[in-house]
Amino acid sequence: MEAMRFDEDVVIITGAGRGLGREHALAFAARGAAVVVNDIGVEPDGEGGSAQVAQGVVDEIIVTGGRAVADSHDVTSAEGARAVVQTALDAFGKVTVLVNNAGIIDFGSLEEIDDTSWRRMMAVTLDGSFQMSKAVWPHFLRQKHGRIINTTSNAGFAGNAQLVHYGAAKLGVAGFTKGLAQETGDSGITVNAIAPMAITRMNRDAFFGGAQTQGDDWQADIRAGKLPMGPPSIVSPAVLWLAHRSTTVNGDIFSVSSGKVARVGFVVGGGYFNPDHGPEDLRDNLATVRSLDDYLDPQDTRDELALIPKLFG
Repeated sequence: MEAMRFDEDVVIITGAGRGLGREHALAFAARGAAVVVNDIGVEPDGEGGSAQVAQGVVDEIIVTGGRAVADSHDVTSAEGARAVVQTALDAFGKVTVLVNNAGIIDFGSLEEIDDTSWRRMMAVTLDGSFQMSKAVWPHFLRQKHGRIINTTSNAGFAGNAQLVHYGAAKLGVAGFTKGLAQETGDSGITVNAIAPMAITRMNRDAFFGGAQTQGDDWQADIRAGKLPMGPPSIVSPAVLWLAHRSTTVNGDIFSVSSGKVARVGFVVGGGYFNPDHGPEDLRDNLATVRSLDDYLDPQDTRDELALIPKLFG
């Protein structure tokens, strides 16, 4: 089996100082890529900051013979995003892959989430993906090649109590991914997303009582019921696959956790049809309205619209 290498690639990874981003950076570097490790070193809730977080990952890569440079620009603004790209250009002359991984998390009910928490969540998660994608886009168009891998979340699709702002931002990333993928045409650019589930510092205390994966024993720990899921390192292979030049998948979202990789679809059920219906009809046909039988997996909004005339016979 031929290994998937990245010797000709320059990869920007946001939020790459810890957790998932760090594992992505190490994995890309191990397969020959030059890596820009972007991280402002904040705590999980977005507070604080330290440039040493990114530099620590760079040091790990360099000591093993890899190529990497640290960057601590803020990705939530156009100016900051352009500066991250300039770091890649100055160090390695180009950029071919963008992994939008930067994110934060904090918990609270709707009543507890204030404007500051809401705006900060949107800025880092959604604005960051937008600004970074826009910053690399002209370079990708010029070279007729580029890969963007965004990071959404199952919390956006299924929801989580205490995380309405997080879920909203992550679902926004999914919509951004789907829309941008349709702008690629024959440009040689692909845009996809992952919805990762792994035990990281961002979730282990709140959800898992401080549980941590322990090296190579994580599979045995899952089997024994000691852990609910695997470590961040098992998510990275999906990111590398989507980033490779041979992978032409475009506009898809993949749920990735503990060795399982599966496409996420936003499906529309066959539903209830009656062009003269009133609210009482919907009440009386609730099961049909809610059923996902005969579902459609639309690739854009036109797919569902194309079905409407057929319903009239």
